[in-house]
Amino acid sequence: MRVIVGMAIERGVPAETIVLLLLLPVVATMVGIIHYLVGFTGYGIFMPTMVAVVLTATGIPSGLLLFGLILMISSGGNMLLKRLKLHFWPSRSINLVMIGLGTFGLMLLGTVTPWIDLSKISIFPVLFMVMLAEEFVRTQLIKSRKEAVKLTLGTLILAVVGAVIMDVGWIREAVLLNPEIVLVVVAVNLLVGNYSGIRLTEIARFKKAIRKK
Repeated sequence: MRVIVGMAIERGVPAETIVLLLLLPVVATMVGIIHYLVGFTGYGIFMPTMVAVVLTATGIPSGLLLFGLILMISSGGNMLLKRLKLHFWPSRSINLVMIGLGTFGLMLLGTVTPWIDLSKISIFPVLFMVMLAEEFVRTQLIKSRKEAVKLTLGTLILAVVGAVIMDVGWIREAVLLNPEIVLVVVAVNLLVGNYSGIRLTEIARFKKAIRKK
């Protein structure tokens, strides 16, 4: 695997791209471990992992600021569009117009203020943040606002932890120099996949039902 990675870099594949691709299963495994052993969760395994990549690209403060703006526009636009009683898809399309204009305004603001740097952000981080905001709105409509807040905060916390892992220099170097670490990730997932014990957050909940030896 080292030889293959070396050949890829020699032929022009960016090392940054290879590192992120190799770290994706590492972050996904971390999300799975926290979900099954601790009981802390978000919107599945895909969303926290992808948002972690976004936060790595934008920087955690800028990424969270971007999501906060998108969520604020999406929620406010949803409340406003409810009064028009439009069908769901047209209302979401209008909401995307608001999100696009709001994000553009924040990027423009970043060119004149030193504490916001989103002027060079690509479209892909914006799209993933929009997807997360849409999940929040959808969960709020289908389940409850409390559940939407819980899952969104869980996703962001997992994503921040994943972004921190992706940004640690020695981890990035270790993955690039030892790409066979992916096989270790597979072994860890085989162990977690067969875990049948109680989650840490459920101990207090089922304390009375747990038999004491």
